[in-house]
Amino acid sequence: MNMYTKLMMHLERHMYKRGKNKGDAPANKHQRGMNHFRVIKGNDDTMRVRMWSTDILTAYPNGDVKIDTNGYYTHNTTIIRLNEAFGFMTDMVYLNLHKRSVLSYSQPVLRVHDKLYHYYDGMTLNEQGEIITPLQAFEQKRVDRAATKELAVDLKESGFADAFKLLYAVATPDDMETDNYGMFGVRLPDALSDSARADTWKMVIARNKFQREYAYPQYKYVEKSNAKACWATIMAACKKNMYIVSRSETFVL
Repeated sequence: MNMYTKLMMHLERHMYKRGKNKGDAPANKHQRGMNHFRVIKGNDDTMRVRMWSTDILTAYPNGDVKIDTNGYYTHNTTIIRLNEAFGFMTDMVYLNLHKRSVLSYSQPVLRVHDKLYHYYDGMTLNEQGEIITPLQAFEQKRVDRAATKELAVDLKESGFADAFKLLYAVATPDDMETDNYGMFGVRLPDALSDSARADTWKMVIARNKFQREYAYPQYKYVEKSNAKACWATIMAACKKNMYIVSRSETFVL
């Protein structure tokens, strides 16, 4: 029994007999009051699962099923309702839509049995759960090598790269509280790349070298990293916006 048949039977059994949704049926038969999530019969001999004004699932007589959230697949409520609606698929097909970090980038993923596909609106599956519309490659997040190379050159020219080890060695917790108006409105990479702002460098290092812990009856400061880890943390902060998102060559996981 395919989704089209299941939805038709569901509609016949649980149809609203009165009210503005007369002729439709609640998608969840146990929550008839949730009438924004309904099973309806289309005008084109299709069966549909509608959430508010969007037909998130369209089932065809031949067993094909189209998924289309009209861009709302980033909303958790839409994901929850869509996964509920997948329960109308044939018992031999398992579907689940969720967000997952793939190739260092959070993106919508459709699980079909034990395989993962990059989700996009308009994906269509046949009765056996095979995707019959073209697959889209997963997106990937990669550091912009040109930008990071330029940063390395700038840090060398400003003197920060050479001064780092010495500043790390002499930085104290008191440097964490240093007045930092020199950083106001300035991006971290720009501050570290500008020798005119060298008076802020020790503060930046101290805030990544120490952490404050409560020790009754007062706070104490302890080193949370060594010089290598401190440098890595500062560089990660500098490179936070130096990433590009592009299509990968991976279609199935």
